[in-house]
Amino acid sequence: MVDYSGIVCALLVSAVCVHSQRPNYEIAAAAPRPECETIKGQRCVFPFTYKGKTYNSCTNDGTVNGKAWCAYETSRDGTAIPGKWEDCDTSVCLVPEVCKTESGPDSGNSCKFPFRFNGQTYNSCARWNWSGDNYGKYWCSTKTDRYGNHVNGQGNYGFCGFCDNPVCGCGCGIDARKNFAQSASVGAGDSISFGAASGNSPA
Repeated sequence: MVDYSGIVCALLVSAVCVHSQRPNYEIAAAAPRPECETIKGQRCVFPFTYKGKTYNSCTNDGTVNGKAWCAYETSRDGTAIPGKWEDCDTSVCLVPEVCKTESGPDSGNSCKFPFRFNGQTYNSCARWNWSGDNYGKYWCSTKTDRYGNHVNGQGNYGFCGFCDNPVCGCGCGIDARKNFAQSASVGAGDSISFGAASGNSPA
């Protein structure tokens, strides 16, 4: 009779060795994304409601310094508590790209789209058709009321530049082109004329 015990033992030892040398391909679980915080380390509370609108991420609505912010404390119904908000830490928060003014009374603040002025609604920077040094530039409102109307008389506007930032839509977006076309008129043998702007200029 053939003694197989030695062969079986050799096979078992070989199997153990092969298993012990097999590389470990286990993939480590991805580290959880850091929670969104304010620049002072307060944890943002999402969703939160501000002036009747609900936000699930940092927002530029209502900002006065051009930076996105969040609420870190809310009431029982989710409404942001006045004073309990701060600018978001962009290193841990998803902050949307926004159009910011480059000059004017409120330079550096973010445009508030859509905004309504002199009976017209703008979803991008609007052409400044009033005479003076700013004629032909593009501007936007930096503060609106809860209905989207430009808050006038307080210097809540600025100039956007010209097409150097796609999110501004200065003369490039559909709405801007429509506004441009409505304000321009070309007659036979005449040069392009933008005419007088309706109403007073923003203040």
